[in-house]
Amino acid sequence: MMRKKGKMPNSIDSEEYNTEYGKRSGMTVQRDKIKKGDRVLVIDDLVATGGTLSSAISLVHALGGTVVECACVVELKMFIDPPEESGLPSRTKLFKAQKMEHVPVWGLISEDILDVEAKLPEGYVDDGEEH
Repeated sequence: MMRKKGKMPNSIDSEEYNTEYGKRSGMTVQRDKIKKGDRVLVIDDLVATGGTLSSAISLVHALGGTVVECACVVELKMFIDPPEESGLPSRTKLFKAQKMEHVPVWGLISEDILDVEAKLPEGYVDDGEEH
């Protein structure tokens, strides 16, 4: 398990990293949890610019492990490769600059699903039961 720097005892810290919210102090993992040759799956709740993922990947690599994939509950795809004129940070460019472009990122839900308006089908009748 990785956490934000300063929230875990007996740990090894990563470098500072940037997110869409600004600079963060780094990630931390307990000593001896990742060993040379370990294959690691990094899981995050929300992925936008990839700053947290890149920090986690760097820390795993520094400890001798290999990140085989990153997964998240929600993925904001607008940050994958936005148009230059948007001014948005690009996760693709970040991963490429840090030589992490080979690490796949899988998202359970993307923001386009979150934008879909929920509508009841025509003729829907509530059965009165709790679901």
